[in-house]
Amino acid sequence: MRGLTFTGRAAAHMTRIAGPLRTDARFRRCFVADQVNAAGTTVATGALAFTVLGIGGGASGIAMVLLATMAAGILAGPMGGVVADRFPRALVISVVQVIIGLITVVEATLIFTGRAAVWNLAALAGANSAAASFSGPARTGLVGAIVAGSQLSEANALSQLARHIILTIGPAIGGAVVAMAGAGYGVGCNAISFFVSAALMARIHAPCADRQPSTMRADLIEGWTTIRTRRWIWTCLIGAGMMIPAWHVGYGILGPPYAESRLGGAWAWGLITSSLGCGMALGAAVSLIWRPRLAGWTNCLGTAALALPEPLMAAGAPLPAVMAAVVVAACGLSMSVVAWRTAIQQDVPLDQQGRVSAFAEIAEIALTPVGYLLVAPVTDAIGIRATLLMCGIIVAVASLAPLLSRDVRTLTLVTADPPAVEELPADPAPDGAAPDLSPPPVGQPSP
Repeated sequence: MRGLTFTGRAAAHMTRIAGPLRTDARFRRCFVADQVNAAGTTVATGALAFTVLGIGGGASGIAMVLLATMAAGILAGPMGGVVADRFPRALVISVVQVIIGLITVVEATLIFTGRAAVWNLAALAGANSAAASFSGPARTGLVGAIVAGSQLSEANALSQLARHIILTIGPAIGGAVVAMAGAGYGVGCNAISFFVSAALMARIHAPCADRQPSTMRADLIEGWTTIRTRRWIWTCLIGAGMMIPAWHVGYGILGPPYAESRLGGAWAWGLITSSLGCGMALGAAVSLIWRPRLAGWTNCLGTAALALPEPLMAAGAPLPAVMAAVVVAACGLSMSVVAWRTAIQQDVPLDQQGRVSAFAEIAEIALTPVGYLLVAPVTDAIGIRATLLMCGIIVAVASLAPLLSRDVRTLTLVTADPPAVEELPADPAPDGAAPDLSPPPVGQPSP
């Protein structure tokens, strides 16, 4: 009897976990498109950074490319949020994927022909980031539109899990490809993945949310007001705005040169990046099984784990120790991403999720260009090891500070099991009425 009960509970648990994939073919297609894109991205892991290093750009060259990426994302972000809330989100994502694919083809061509330079790689990275600023907010709103509110946590965790299983395996392969065949092949495979992903996304029919006609200025004000009136959002964004630049400087800029000089080069960085994917997959799996309700605690403690790798690199730790720290850090980050994204999808009205996501992304990376500009003078003044240690301290303090707010500490997610539902049609008619999938409120009321 006890065995039957355990079997029944296990079956119910698996049914809950697979719910988003089982109940809507649109989410399945979105899910597959994301994984195809992830597979292409993994092959190109480290290709751009080591191309910059190969042409003599050094850490400052990597910083310039990342600076262009961040600056373009900040400038294009508000427009991306408005577009995501005005037009069918699957269509927006599909068009953006094609544009990014074309940009990536140009990037691969420059690498193949030996014409790659820091300035043109930075320009292409900026164009890529500007285009991506339209797809990120659209993706958040798309999942919120096609998945039931009580299944959003599972949907986000499933996407995280599958993507990062791919990212766990791919970077090691990508690092070997870059080392043996050259960066151009990795970038070329990435371009193909964007086109395949765009074709899959184009077949998803998800009408945009009903909303009153308004000006772009009114749309931006409405999105900003939504953030301003939710203390848990802007409190966490202040912490993230300090934490993310420190992480990018320590891991993103100083990490590849550290791997090249102390750990053996591109193959070692590929293994470290694989560790990042492994940790992200582990965190997504934990989010599926454990199903955390306290979103504020999960978000803050999860991001605080990112403080581990940089002090270890500062101490000159060997490759296995750095890889282990990256796994733990990424596990926490993945759990925080699932909690944060689900809270946004549940607490923010569907027709505003694009703009809120765009503003949140801007707030998170706004200070990162400043960090990139300070890398060279700070490392010259105090050295790479001291800079890495300082970055780790900033990450820890900035991640935990939002817990001083009661709104963050009491923020909870709706995780009630949904009633049994029948399989939806493969693709609802494009001109059919959109179902009412407005997200339920998060447990903590907005101030």
